[in-house]
Amino acid sequence: MIVGHGIDAQIISQVSAVAERRPGFVDVILTPAERAVYDSRKGKHRQEFLAGRFSIKEAYSKAIGTGIGSQAHWQDIEILPNEAGQPIMVKHPRQNQAVVHISISHTGDTVHSSVILEKTTTPAIAEENHEKVANQAVISTRRPAWIEISASAIAQNIAVVRELTDTHHFIAIVKANAYGHGLAQVVTAAKKASVDGFGVATIDEGIWLRQYGVMEPIFILGVTPADYVDELVTYQLIPIVTSEAWLDAASRKLSSQATLVLSIGVDTGMGRIGIRHPEELQRVVEKINQNDQLILKGIGMHFATADEKDQTYYQQQVKTWHKLVDDLPLPSNTWHHLANSATSLWHEQPSEDAIRVGAAMYGFNPSGKEITADKLTPALTLKAELVHVKEVAAGTAISYGATYTTTQSEWIGTLPLGYADGYARQLQGMYGLLPDGRHVEIIGRIAMDQLMVRLPEDMPIGTVITLVGKVGQEEITLADLAEHLNTIPYEIATSLSTRLPRKLVK
Repeated sequence: MIVGHGIDAQIISQVSAVAERRPGFVDVILTPAERAVYDSRKGKHRQEFLAGRFSIKEAYSKAIGTGIGSQAHWQDIEILPNEAGQPIMVKHPRQNQAVVHISISHTGDTVHSSVILEKTTTPAIAEENHEKVANQAVISTRRPAWIEISASAIAQNIAVVRELTDTHHFIAIVKANAYGHGLAQVVTAAKKASVDGFGVATIDEGIWLRQYGVMEPIFILGVTPADYVDELVTYQLIPIVTSEAWLDAASRKLSSQATLVLSIGVDTGMGRIGIRHPEELQRVVEKINQNDQLILKGIGMHFATADEKDQTYYQQQVKTWHKLVDDLPLPSNTWHHLANSATSLWHEQPSEDAIRVGAAMYGFNPSGKEITADKLTPALTLKAELVHVKEVAAGTAISYGATYTTTQSEWIGTLPLGYADGYARQLQGMYGLLPDGRHVEIIGRIAMDQLMVRLPEDMPIGTVITLVGKVGQEEITLADLAEHLNTIPYEIATSLSTRLPRKLVK
């Protein structure tokens, strides 16, 4: 059943002229994900993209009968290309009520768009919508708990590492939802900082980046089964060759007209994945060189102890690398990527070709607190608002297990955040920061969705408490939480739940 239809037409050159006169116009119209696609396009294709998104969002607002305003804002509507490059409306205000069919057509200097809203009543449509919903993570945007990611901090950290290392290529590692910081937010910020490539753990992450509009080289750091060679070719992803057997299997799967770009993994002592024996490594390089369908983009390794003060094992790995790689007949433009964040921060660079940077880009210290990293700026802030405040008498037990009992009359505040959001139960006894920098202790057991803090006085609902981040001169870092939990900052960041909204801020 059709419940709405809207059409619109725009003059492409006029929309482009508005964008030139008003620098903030593009970011008003386009979501961060759309902006990334826009930035990847050049010349008239970029102008067509902007005018098309402007037009289709106008058409949508007409289809729901309200126009752009209270019920449909520019940022509420998002259109991204699917695997075939077809524009798909992936987000809109009536998402739970209707399926959207869209069309964007460019003719000369004009773009025409059409939006049809179809009520989800038929079994086929309901099943299709159900499948889409089933594959989407629920992000709790209507709950006052969120993560902020600073674009300027990411840019600054990238600049710091570039200056420290003076290497030619910066590969931004964005695996595991960008170390829990939010893939869309970090990729948008990293692209603006002009990184040279991206690194992911899985082929699915790589495909997502391509669909998001990333044009830079994308290295897959984990093993990709050879069965997915066709998708590697389609999305121009760079898998890691971890053995001669994998290379042979991938070569057999490669269609006759396809070209596969590769990076070789060398195991110098990490003991995880990669080629360990010189004879096998030599054969792999020769097979790639002799096959016109194979292109070698990179060769790399991973340091196991670069974040420790004792450099003995680090230097042993460097020597093993040179022994295995120096005499290989590698193409002159092959990226040698050895350095991780710790290597970039504290060691003389073993290669000037490329560095792979994760933790340092996000501004947290890869060694925890063993070695200082003062030049880094944390990009992540975790915040929540008070949703309930009450005064309780002495002798009142708070939360599960009655592990905290008041000894006097106290003001207790509740935050809508818990261990299901990645704020672990064991963080009872930690503290948050009030807007003026004062500490508020976390009391009682942290529940799945809520936690309580002891307030110094009555405070209004909506008061923002910072649980990770800086307020004035006071700061709570990922390393602070990691130390409390006897773990590493990586685990804290990547444990932050996807249901927490990530917001890219300046």
